[in-house]
Amino acid sequence: MDKAENGSTSAMPILADLVAMYVITGLLLVILAAVLGRVEMPDSAVSIGIIATYIVSCFAGGFLIGKKKKKNRYLWGICVGAFYFVVLLLGNLAVNRGLNGQLVHMLTTAVLCTLSGMAGGMAS
Repeated sequence: MDKAENGSTSAMPILADLVAMYVITGLLLVILAAVLGRVEMPDSAVSIGIIATYIVSCFAGGFLIGKKKKKNRYLWGICVGAFYFVVLLLGNLAVNRGLNGQLVHMLTTAVLCTLSGMAGGMAS
């Protein structure tokens, strides 16, 4: 991480990017909900829309952190994608009080978030 002027590490760029990622996620989910309100869609299409939201948000977060950090952009993208997933996982655990047999889905989401964050970092 970057060293701040007083010698401590600064997590502000990552936190700012995580906030931006969740704003993007919120906006995309509102758009998806609006489309669902107008058009009857099967459950598989809704799942694809949610997965696409994760991918776009993590790619954007990786891109943003890659622009801020000039070295190891892909690693920073991986970190921001992984942090995004960890927050999603903690939220899921808090709401559902467990994984409830969703382990494969969670692992897939973790891989998608991490890889799309890395791709965003590489594209920056």
